[in-house]
Parts: sequence; structure tokens; C-alpha cells
Amino acid sequence: MKIFLVFLEQREGIVKKASIDTWNLVQELAALYPDTSVSALLAGPADIRQLDGVLAGQGVVYHANEEAYRLCNPQHYTRLIADTMKRVGATTLFFADTALSRDLAPRLSVRLQASLLSGCTVDEAWWNGGACQRPIYSGAAIASFAPCCPLKIYTIIPHATRSFSSATTSGSRITFETLEPSLHTSEELFPQVRCIAMHKGVRDVAEATIVVAGGRGMGSAEGFALLEELARLLGGAVGASRPVVDEGWRPHAEQIGQTGKTVAPALYLACAISGTPQHLAAIGSAGTIVAINRDPHAPIFDVADYGIVGDVHLVLPKLIEELQEFLKKR
Repeated sequence: MKIFLVFLEQREGIVKKASIDTWNLVQELAALYPDTSVSALLAGPADIRQLDGVLAGQGVVYHANEEAYRLCNPQHYTRLIADTMKRVGATTLFFADTALSRDLAPRLSVRLQASLLSGCTVDEAWWNGGACQRPIYSGAAIASFAPCCPLKIYTIIPHATRSFSSATTSGSRITFETLEPSLHTSEELFPQVRCIAMHKGVRDVAEATIVVAGGRGMGSAEGFALLEELARLLGGAVGASRPVVDEGWRPHAEQIGQTGKTVAPALYLACAISGTPQHLAAIGSAGTIVAINRDPHAPIFDVADYGIVGDVHLVLPKLIEELQEFLKKR
């Protein structure tokens, strides 16, 4: 029997949607073949009731409900995941492709002597040999990769593979089991120096259904006040291009691009973003792309569904004003 283990990432006790999508994707693949089971590992205090009705299929979720796992300590998490892999006899480990998994997956690859395939998309064809695909050369080509070790680790971009609906959760049978791992006092060797946290209520740009992103053309950190107001009205998240983050105008957590986050919102508004290949590769799975740029020849217009040629500092206030009027009439 093949046993898959999915890592469910939580932040402040809330399981990330990307991890839930990864579980559901693995369940869809496992359902196509007999003698396959799927388990999951959830590390840190979290109310498991939030998973009712959102996890598809059947399997066991192992919950390490320890305060020490509330924040990601790479040493603690690596040991916990490796021990759980051995405990359940899993030969394949799945992560959602996030900043956390990009830190943990290489550590586990070395510890377990496992093949690591990161930033992948998988489908039914993946089953034969475990090969997966990922964009290379800033999205100019798609390459296929296959593992060479018995143990395999994948970091998956589920929204780039298929869409998910609540219908997939009907008839699911999920059980929960509490883990009592033995913790080592690694805090003494790896003390927490500083905690950098997102403001409460701020949406993760990688999971938002609407993203309002700005580039260097916003002019300054203060210029992003327009984007924050627009995102607030739309119920979305604010994103940024790499030059903006390099200037220190916005945090790295909001960076969209090859060295930042890959996003797949239903609506993506690119404001004063020229559209480098690295940025375009990260928004390829977006539903509708709207671009605002004063350069009519900006590459972003080549992929945009709708485009406005103009100065964002003139266009955005008008757009915000019209949106406010529209919302008042609802």
C-alpha cells in the first residue's frame, strides 16, 4: 500500500487554504488508484473543527497540539515531520508551495535522503513514475522532473493544477489523532531573536481571491495608501513587485514574483507594474488581470484581460470614488 502524508500548515491557529487544497488534490489522485491512503500532519494549537466540511476523501489527521509548535521552529518541525513519516510508513510527503515549505522541504530531503521536487504541478499522469512539471526560465518553458529516491517530497502549487469546490468534500470520512511527540530543548541552542508578524486581519496575498498589486511606479511607500484603500473596498490583499520590496516600501510577505509568492486570485489588479518575465510567471494562474500603466507598451498589457493606459495617481482615485459610490447603492 502507498501511504501519502500531507503537511497542513497553520498560522495563528488557522489552517492555510493552500494546505487544504493540497490535501484535496492528493485525495483526488489517490482515489484513482487502489491500495493508497492519505494522512496529514497538523503542527501547533488549532481548532480542528475548522476542517469540518473542507477536507475531502478519507484518512487520518495527526495533530501535534503543542504550544511549542505554534510558531515554526525549523528544528522542531523537521524532527516532527520526519518522525511522523516513519510512524505512518509514508513514502511520499506533500507540502503546499509556501515560504515555510521552501525552508522545511530541503532540510527534510537531507534528513530523510529523499528526492525533493519543488514548485510542482501534478495530475493523473504524475502517478506513473512520480514525474511532475514546473515552469523554468521565468515561465518561458515547462520542464518535467522525476524523483530518483524511494522517499519523495513534493511542494505543490495546487491552484495551478486544478480548481477545487465544496462538492469534493461530500462523503468525506476524516478522523483525528493527537500526537504526543518528544520535544528537545532546542530553544536553548536556537533562541527566538525577533518575531515579525503580519497585522491582524491582513490577508495573505498568496491566498486572497482579489489582489491589488503595485510596482515602482507607485512612487513611494505612501503611494500604496491608494492600493490599501482599493483592496479594503474590494475585500482583497495588497501585493508588490520585487523593486518595491527592494526599496523597503512593502514587506517581503507581499512580494509577487519568482523570488516571492505565486498567486492565483480571481481578480488581479496590476498598478504601475511593467510586467517582467519573473512577475508574469507568478500570476499566470490568475483569473482576470487588469493592468494600469502609463506606458502603452508595458509587457503587462500582453497578458492583461483589461488595460488602462494612464497615471495610477490619477486613475486610482477615480476608481476608488466610483467603487465607493457603487457600494453605497448596494
